[in-house]
Amino acid sequence: MAFRYRLEVLLRLQRSIEQQEENRLLACVSKVASLRAEAQAMEQLRWHRKQGAWNKQADVTPAAFLHFAADWDDHARRRQKEIQEQIKAAETARLKQMAVYRAARQKRDILEGLKDRQESAYTAEQLRMLQQSLDEAHLLRSFFTEHS
Repeated sequence: MAFRYRLEVLLRLQRSIEQQEENRLLACVSKVASLRAEAQAMEQLRWHRKQGAWNKQADVTPAAFLHFAADWDDHARRRQKEIQEQIKAAETARLKQMAVYRAARQKRDILEGLKDRQESAYTAEQLRMLQQSLDEAHLLRSFFTEHS
């Protein structure tokens, strides 16, 4: 008779839960990465705009253009702050999801460890029974060869 783990259904369920939590974690990581990329792109854009404004400073730049550039930079700075707040929130969500994923993984590890121990015990018992049968067969053969 082959080994049958009574908690196999539970183990499969836990594996599925772990996979779902890992997918959620990857989504959180992706969100953090995309927000950081957006923040970096905004910083580069601000830098290029400032460089452009200073380069045009050599030419006589109208005050309206400078005012527009300053307003745009203020808006960009506010947007960067919003992005930084979103990054903090996304990082917090990522850390929480990491804890959830680790808990799911630990539960799966426990169930797999239990399965491995039970399978080892089953195999050892099967080998013991086989050895006992072989010993009995040897004793019977020895008995009949001596008495024949």
